[in-house]
Amino acid sequence: MSKLITAIERTGQQIFDRAFLKVFFLGILTTVAAIVVAYLISNELLKEVPLYSSDWQWWQDFVNDSLGFIFNTAFVFFIFLFFAPISTIFISIFLDDVVDCVEDKYYPHNKAGKRLGVAHLAFLALRLLLFVIVLNIVVLPLYVLLFWIPIIPLAIFYLLNGYLLGWGYYEMVAVRHLGIKEAGVHRKSIRGVILIAGLIMTLLFMVPIVQFTVPILGAAMICHLFHLSRFKET
Repeated sequence: MSKLITAIERTGQQIFDRAFLKVFFLGILTTVAAIVVAYLISNELLKEVPLYSSDWQWWQDFVNDSLGFIFNTAFVFFIFLFFAPISTIFISIFLDDVVDCVEDKYYPHNKAGKRLGVAHLAFLALRLLLFVIVLNIVVLPLYVLLFWIPIIPLAIFYLLNGYLLGWGYYEMVAVRHLGIKEAGVHRKSIRGVILIAGLIMTLLFMVPIVQFTVPILGAAMICHLFHLSRFKET
């Protein structure tokens, strides 16, 4: 737990570093642009639904009101549920800069020998998105069946997504230093603290505006946890 506190403190001390601010603003621009484009494209595809257009005004009014409401509600729900991996995809393009910034300041003697690069980071982020979407769809019936006991669906949501985010971000940091198998062994040795870090990230992703900073802060926090546990840094 002391390592987690140290990781949070050190991450907080770098919030206003140039690399963090650069990724924050570029990440906001790309994420918001992607969401807007996705909304516009989805809205155009909606118009291709059979019977969407009609010469009957009463039917057209009904379709516009009902389908419009359903579409907007579903879109907002989708963005809320999958905002974490979606934003991670776009901000991951710049995550090498964040990790480099952390290692330059706190772990110069144990810096990674390589940067992952945009393609590799995008692949890891897309894989995380796939896991988050598929597994949340799998447990969706539990969310629906247990909605009358709110604490249970919330617990499932936070534990599932906390685990996935902790695992996903850990890999983005660890594979700069270790092979996949070795990284997996090391992650298991600190699975508890990585899960807690993932839970913190999941909680922050629920906070408007703050959610845009989470991929940056999450990558930095996991980077600290990796170094503090792997290299016994103080």
